[in-house]
Amino acid sequence: MNANSHRNRRILVIDDNRAIHEDFHKILGRETHASTGLERAEAALFGEAAPQVELPTFEIDSAFQGQEGLDLIEKSLRENRPYAMAFVDVRMPPGW
Repeated sequence: MNANSHRNRRILVIDDNRAIHEDFHKILGRETHASTGLERAEAALFGEAAPQVELPTFEIDSAFQGQEGLDLIEKSLRENRPYAMAFVDVRMPPGW
C-alpha cells in the first residue's frame, strides 16, 4: 500500500437537484486510470501505447435534503468514517 491509500476521499453531496449529483459522479467518479487527449493522439499517430496516469478514487455519497445529509454525517462519525468534504446547496427547500 502506498501513502495515498490511507487518505480520506469520502465526499458527501447534499442537493435536491439530481443533475448536480450526476455531475459530481461524472467528474469525480471516473476511472482510476486515464491518459490525456494529447497522449492518446500521439499514441494513435505513432502506434505507441498511451501512458496511464493514476487518478485518485473518491467515495461519493448523496443526500437530497438537509436532514438526510445530517443523518449521513452522524452515521459516518459513529462508524469512524467521516467525510473529507461536503458540497451543500444552502438554498434547498424547505430550508430548515
